Amino acid sequence: MKKIISLLLAVALLCGCAFTLASCGGKETVVSKIGAQKGTTSKMYADILKGVEVVTYDTFALAANAMNNGNVDYVIVDKTTGEALCREISGLKINPIALSSENYGIAIDKAQANLKTQIDAILADKDAEIQAIKDKYMNNETDKFVGVTPVAKNVDKADQQLVVATNAEFAPWEYKSENKYFGIDMEIAAILASELGMELVIEDMDFDNVVGSVGKQGIDIAMSGITITAERADVVNFSTPYYTESIVIVHKAADTSLASCGTVVDLLTVLCVAAEEE
Repeated sequence: MKKIISLLLAVALLCGCAFTLASCGGKETVVSKIGAQKGTTSKMYADILKGVEVVTYDTFALAANAMNNGNVDYVIVDKTTGEALCREISGLKINPIALSSENYGIAIDKAQANLKTQIDAILADKDAEIQAIKDKYMNNETDKFVGVTPVAKNVDKADQQLVVATNAEFAPWEYKSENKYFGIDMEIAAILASELGMELVIEDMDFDNVVGSVGKQGIDIAMSGITITAERADVVNFSTPYYTESIVIVHKAADTSLASCGTVVDLLTVLCVAAEEE
């Protein structure tokens, strides 16, 4: 989040004239409506833009459908999820310019310092296997996807179960089909549980609650395409990063309003006025 704010403030300082002359007008003028999933860094990014009405949804898919129905103009989303949305929902396109980059990590209960050490070691040891999992989902090799069937949580077996919080609405990272969990995070979670010699329990919940649930009611870790931020690191430990992601804009394929944009500055000039420092 701090990195995003710094980026936008730098853009505002470098390109103040461009924003002043843009069609976004004054503080009360709404240039565009942007959809985002609540609780995500994409939502945080949208919130610090001036001249934008941010509309929040429970999932990115709902935001994308709202855009298709004309309720919002654009959707800010993580790139890999945006690519999945464009495959699932016809008539959508990703703008190739990254608004920001961020690292994904596994959120780990702060009270279990040894668990972080173990998870970091597994991520390093299984790097090639994990990369193969990423590749097959990124390339949409559906015949290679492996469904994960979790077990029920049992408080009497807490030391034998790895309980993972997720929001299974975030393909290709996690999603649910026919009572099985699929996605990059879910297959990595299965590897973690196997290497730790534990049963895998998956707790599916709203994304807003995923990070905050760690360390409560027996939840050990959270995996849901979670961006490592200073604010989240106050309440959880993070594993070493396992993916670097970009935040991008998804728009209707027929929308040419961003076609001439070559830089982040160009995009923001079309979309909004950068947020002023309070």
